[in-house]
Amino acid sequence: MSGSQEYERVKYFVMISVLSALLVLSGTVQADEGVDSSDEAASDEAADDESESPTVGSEFRFGSYGRARAATDLRGNSARPVNIVSFGSRVDERSYGELEFQQRFFRPDDDPDFESNIVATLAFLDDFFHYTGDFDHSIALRNLYATVGWRADAVDVDLWGGSRMYRGDDIYLLDFWPLDNLNTLGGGAQIRFDAPPGPTDIRVHAGVNRLHNPYQYQAVEVPGLEFGTDEVVLLDRQRFVVSGRVEQQLWLKEGGARGLKGVLYGETQHLPEGVRRLDDGVTEEALPGDGGWLVGGQLGFWEADGFLDGSFANLFVRYASGLAAYGELGVPFGVAADETATGATDLLAGLSGTIDTPYAGLVLGSYFRNFRTARVADTHEDYWETIVASRLHGYLTDHIHPGVELSYQVRRQLGPYPESGDYERAQLQAPSVTKLSVIQAFSLEPRAFSRPQLRLLYTASFLNDSARMLYRAEDPRRDFDTQHYLGIMVEWWFNSASY
Repeated sequence: MSGSQEYERVKYFVMISVLSALLVLSGTVQADEGVDSSDEAASDEAADDESESPTVGSEFRFGSYGRARAATDLRGNSARPVNIVSFGSRVDERSYGELEFQQRFFRPDDDPDFESNIVATLAFLDDFFHYTGDFDHSIALRNLYATVGWRADAVDVDLWGGSRMYRGDDIYLLDFWPLDNLNTLGGGAQIRFDAPPGPTDIRVHAGVNRLHNPYQYQAVEVPGLEFGTDEVVLLDRQRFVVSGRVEQQLWLKEGGARGLKGVLYGETQHLPEGVRRLDDGVTEEALPGDGGWLVGGQLGFWEADGFLDGSFANLFVRYASGLAAYGELGVPFGVAADETATGATDLLAGLSGTIDTPYAGLVLGSYFRNFRTARVADTHEDYWETIVASRLHGYLTDHIHPGVELSYQVRRQLGPYPESGDYERAQLQAPSVTKLSVIQAFSLEPRAFSRPQLRLLYTASFLNDSARMLYRAEDPRRDFDTQHYLGIMVEWWFNSASY
């Protein structure tokens, strides 16, 4: 399907969703107003129906997450992010937007309460028409799932199925979910118990994916039964992902205004064996089955009252082995002698936190990661990396919030890098980037995460020689050890099921 056809299809989907919502809202209003007394027969019939079947109510909810920017590198070019680690500072990240449509259905007379929800989220990537001049767009469907749930006095139960962003807490400054972060097509259950000393939340999930990649999927052409050719799916192996999560809160202040929480998280992945055809069109290669697992935990603290209202801290630790070390959407590289990911490891520790006061807000984010492929000997694909970032805003007035951000990131490949001799000499020094940003933010209230927020900002990124050499020889940015970013950005989120 061409880009324009995809655009038209999504456009119609959005139009239908909005029109459906308006019709539902219109129907709800009409139901509240009652039936015209001139049509007594219809009124009597409606009353009989109500006595036999409880009325189903519905609510429409629109939500969104987005950021949009315009920026220059002060050399006449567009400004691009400058990061050398897997999850770098978000201060100069690209534009991105999501539109979310939710519809809730419920029966007011149910006891315990029962409800269901449908969530659909469209994502738009950084190729806006106003910038490229192309009336086309890269669009992704990030959520399309439904939930059903029961609400009792102390127990909530939810079941869900569909396509979903499924994740926990993030490190905001790095736009990164360090513990539980899955993109899954499947289903799950959640049970929440509200009881002293604080709520207990249990979640389980199972899902699949089949990447459009010769690692998991391959369609080949074969001679047709009568004439021409037919297409046969030769390789079609799904990756099975199962996860479990338990969270326990400890309320230290009435109503959860202050508290601690602990999270335990586990995940397994399995990939069955398969057969694919090589480029010669004849030879077939057997692909072995593969698997992996991940375990991790989180400790958190929050304050939702008083002078430090809005402050929190989270510590994450995660260890993954085998297939899970590459992520649920990853294709293993640097595999072992048996062509599996057995032996690959990924160790990560992360920290996020905010200290928010009526006068200033400080946001922190950091992680350390040590990744090893399944190969016995270290190569440039094995590495450790780390980043530390902090952003401070002073609340000059309720709406004017000047600030600064400082971050430092470094990445060290553990084996020879296939680059020029210049880089081999520079490898004595690990690639690193230091960023310093000056930010003038405008928000509705003096809070660290008050959104929408408009920012005027300048960022200087300082690269050492090894970091510069990570750019290809033909890339003009390789010649500059200081890169600039001057621009405007706006960011918002509201009514989102994923943030």
